[in-house]
Amino acid sequence: MCGRFILTSNNDAIGVVFGVTAPHSIPPRYNIAPTQPVLVIREAESQIFGQRGEREIAALEWNFVPEWAKERNAKPLINARVETIEAKPSFRSSIKRRRCLVPANGWYEWKTVNGKKQPYFIQKVNASGDNELSAFAGIWSTWHGPDGEFWLETFAVVTAEATGPLKATHHRKPLIVKSQDYDRWLMPHDPLPNGFLKSFTWEGEHMFHSAPVSTRVNNIRFDDPACLNPPEEEKQPSLF
Repeated sequence: MCGRFILTSNNDAIGVVFGVTAPHSIPPRYNIAPTQPVLVIREAESQIFGQRGEREIAALEWNFVPEWAKERNAKPLINARVETIEAKPSFRSSIKRRRCLVPANGWYEWKTVNGKKQPYFIQKVNASGDNELSAFAGIWSTWHGPDGEFWLETFAVVTAEATGPLKATHHRKPLIVKSQDYDRWLMPHDPLPNGFLKSFTWEGEHMFHSAPVSTRVNNIRFDDPACLNPPEEEKQPSLF
């Protein structure tokens, strides 16, 4: 799954990777959490499916609310399983017409170690060991409230079963779209072409490195580089 992630790349880097221009300065985020506004890359909706729209950057709430919902979710809906996304009533409209890219420099997962939940940070690193900017596969929706009284845009991250190295940290993972597939992921279709989701070769798990980090990230009030510090050493009991 994906429940927390970071975005630390600056405006220039995001512009180069995704071909968009951010209207405002983007501050680094080290602990992005559900229900918060999050930057996504999408195409402006076109009246003709299968036709390119202008790519844009937008701030959406990380808590998917289907367009037909009578009320907001009691529990945040932040992930959509790729195995069932085409069949689920909540997602089957958005997977056809409203897909997006979620820029990220890595994400967190929690694993039980010695009876305690230990956070791990997972990131893609290049040959020089530098952190790379990636893109989660996402879907988005527009909700107008029970009486159409307001406008709320929300999104969810598409996830899949972890079957490689990442399985040692968590059994689910966000799907990472390869840069050469950005256009194809963003283009709307209705109906969705047969085998569309299976036609993607997602970024391989071997491209990502996982390491334990500070439990500081457990608290969403903390959103700073210290979230990525190594775990604090266990305090040894005094003998005196």
